[in-house]
Amino acid sequence: MHNKKTSKRESRLPGAEKEQLKDSLRDLIADAERYDYGDFRAIKRSAATLRLLFYDTKRQTSLISNLNDKDKIIMQSFNPKVKYNRGLNYGSVYVACFKTNKNNEFYNTFLFKPNSKRTTTFEKWWDERLFFMNDVNHTTQLTRSKIIITIANQDGGAHFDENIDSLYKNITSGDTGMSLEPSRGTSFLLGYDSTKAGKPIHFKDLTLAYMREIVHETILSLQSYYGLSNIPYTPNFKYNWSRRINYMAWQFGLKPE
Repeated sequence: MHNKKTSKRESRLPGAEKEQLKDSLRDLIADAERYDYGDFRAIKRSAATLRLLFYDTKRQTSLISNLNDKDKIIMQSFNPKVKYNRGLNYGSVYVACFKTNKNNEFYNTFLFKPNSKRTTTFEKWWDERLFFMNDVNHTTQLTRSKIIITIANQDGGAHFDENIDSLYKNITSGDTGMSLEPSRGTSFLLGYDSTKAGKPIHFKDLTLAYMREIVHETILSLQSYYGLSNIPYTPNFKYNWSRRINYMAWQFGLKPE
């Protein structure tokens, strides 16, 4: 019988990083599947997994860095490239409206819709803007890193803090971004009678749609780079898309002249 009285850190067994990589990939796939069948908030859990995979600090080394691949891995991106900095851009997410279980109550949100794909370095992928709203006086933007770390550290991914980043909070609540006044035209766009709302219509949980995009990109990138296509991933973007009540696929945007 052996009893070690002290606790210290020891080197891991060979291959431990690769096994953790596979576990992380399976976790992301499980969260994505829950999201794809209507459990939108399930995707928040992925922020903790993405933080483990990618986030380096003075006290924490990411899994990708432990594998010495951060400067080499090729990341897939579904975020369209834009050549302008001013204006408004929502990237690859589209407006989606759903009927809730309450009478005359609707959930106005966004869904990620994968279109054209490109590849980039990890650093560019990590810091790329998925959303921006700029004018001559003010700049608001969301990067992948901002979304992942804020959800993981403050909004239930791994921790739930009493206080939360104000930029993230305002974008998630719909207070920052576009809103629509109730009208017949708005009703046509949303697929329900908006004239009964009596106040501007805001669109919530933009960050959840972006999280689904980030998770999709990460899964495909890890499978491709590490040869892990044997771990099955069958995304279903059609299910939530088919449940929405707005007739057309459309998104907000404003391109400067």
